Amino acid sequence: MCKRLALIISAMTGLVSLGAQADSPLAFHVSGQGVYTQVKASGETFSPSLFQLKADVEFTDGLLDGIGLQGMVAAPMSDDNANALTLEIAQQSGIYLTLTNPETQPEDLKISVLLGYASTDIETQLPQLGDAATNKDTFSDFSYGFTLQDQIIEGKPFYWTLDYIRYYKDDNLRVDGLGFGVTYAF
Repeated sequence: MCKRLALIISAMTGLVSLGAQADSPLAFHVSGQGVYTQVKASGETFSPSLFQLKADVEFTDGLLDGIGLQGMVAAPMSDDNANALTLEIAQQSGIYLTLTNPETQPEDLKISVLLGYASTDIETQLPQLGDAATNKDTFSDFSYGFTLQDQIIEGKPFYWTLDYIRYYKDDNLRVDGLGFGVTYAF
């Protein structure tokens, strides 16, 4: 988790420093949010919760207006149980291309489409069997979703954020998340 977090933070810091040095019109955002996840596997549904940190940079003028890059990392807040099996999302990270209508103003409801890659570390355990029944797997693949942002107080750079993202899906496993939090725009 530390390596992924360091990589995402250093990439975002590099983009911020490039934007600060150049006179290119870029918008920077950071946000924190609680995420309700739904993991469907083998006919069971689990709902562990996460705390997610996001940072993004978005072009606000020119040919790339409305296009951005977002990094995300999440840590567990709780696990969930079903049929004596405990499931926890031990760590989650992702990077997304964000697509937003270039005509959106700061006071408008902002809707962005997210297309990217996410990695989810899932740990399962059957407590009655002890440590021998602990399993850890990483599921990584194409990820997509959307995010809504709306200004909290007019004229202030704070926004409510609501996300829906599909982090992973194959024939046997699906990981979705619904996040709600606050974003600060630089």
